[in-house]
Amino acid sequence: MPDPDSPSAEAATSSVRMSAAQAAFFARQSPVFEAFARQFSLDPKVVYLMAGQKGSQPDSVRKRYQEGLDQIARDPFPVHLEPTATTRERIARGYGASVDEIAISRNTTDALGQILMGIEWQRGDEILVTPMEHPAGLATVLRVSGRFGVKIVQWGVPVHRNATADEVVEALKKRLKPGVTRVVFFSSPLWPNGERLPERRIAALAQAAGAITVADGAHYGGMIDPRLDESGIDFWAISGHKWQCGPGGTGIIYIRNRALAANPTPLPRFHIIRSSARDVPFDGSRTESYDIGAAMSRYGFPESADWRALGDVCALWDEIGRARIQAWTHNLADYLRQRLVATFGEDALLQPTVDPALKSAIVCFNPFPDARRRTDPELNKRFRARLLQEYGFRISGGGVGPEGFTRAPDPQAAAFPEGLVPNRDPRTLAPKPFGVTLRANACVWNSPAQMDRFVAACEDLSRKMPA
Repeated sequence: MPDPDSPSAEAATSSVRMSAAQAAFFARQSPVFEAFARQFSLDPKVVYLMAGQKGSQPDSVRKRYQEGLDQIARDPFPVHLEPTATTRERIARGYGASVDEIAISRNTTDALGQILMGIEWQRGDEILVTPMEHPAGLATVLRVSGRFGVKIVQWGVPVHRNATADEVVEALKKRLKPGVTRVVFFSSPLWPNGERLPERRIAALAQAAGAITVADGAHYGGMIDPRLDESGIDFWAISGHKWQCGPGGTGIIYIRNRALAANPTPLPRFHIIRSSARDVPFDGSRTESYDIGAAMSRYGFPESADWRALGDVCALWDEIGRARIQAWTHNLADYLRQRLVATFGEDALLQPTVDPALKSAIVCFNPFPDARRRTDPELNKRFRARLLQEYGFRISGGGVGPEGFTRAPDPQAAAFPEGLVPNRDPRTLAPKPFGVTLRANACVWNSPAQMDRFVAACEDLSRKMPA
């Protein structure tokens, strides 16, 4: 691997718009990530700012993955190419967990379904949830509510530029009811605006109230240096194919399986809903440290080449260094925010930008200055399409709109227009949706020079779009 302290011509070129500290960081780290970027077979004509949709498998992982597929095609009889305990140990090592706490799922949606349907609900329980959840998460919550008679209670997330972790915790605390709130469910980072939530502080607050915590980490694994046992969260649902860049159809479930320093509470009763394992009680109980990860990873005949490749890519991330990857992607994202503000003004950003605890590598923005264009989903959809077709930049955008937790015939549904992010006021819970979001991901294969070119493209295109 190249010397991380050697200068980079690309970093030097882009440093004219950087602080000295930023230039020094990118000069040190660019050689590492330039070499890493060459492992990804992305279309050279497109700058891919979309790991949050689906990542690209590194060549070294993809080659062994193909070898595994070929091996299975020649001899389909073996169920697994490597023992599942080996694969799960490779995942657990980088994610700061014990192997018995890690199960392999098909994706984040699959993991959330297993977690939320496996919790032992009682009629009248409440689930406290942000209005800004991904459609896959909110659909599962709605099914839980309908099946078990659980009340959905929303809490508004502070999303303004100067929002702090203290404000987020206080907003949650207002709606948390000890003895009534059964589960606190949230995403970190949130998909519509990339805002990371303070997982450890939320977990501590929930523990004090006797509530279970469930985190949608679709954009957590592979982007953020994970320490799941230290998070205090009871359950995590994590994607294997987004920022972690594993094969499609892979995901990770974390099930806290013992009393921990960050969460010393008793294990909640949990029903395994998909497993061929028969050595666990069927009443939702289990002894501490029972290998629940193994039990939840026993189902049918999964594609074992996929599983092994997930272990391979997790090991590669550990080799590069997860803290290093987080620093690279987050510094790139900060640089992109800086360039967007310099070009379009502070109002262009639609996410907290001051408190580092609320930042991720997802940059949420809208370059249009007037409210009419900023809230026009079709205009912004065309903007994204033209960015790709005319400038070669692929990004995402949009929000849930009226199909979130508040829907017709609820009269408040009309307050959540199509395409906007359906948030609520943290103090009053009044509907408070915000503008159509454009999302650019700062990925491991991206560079400061690409961020410069991207902002220039956004500036040029926004001038061309109709007033």
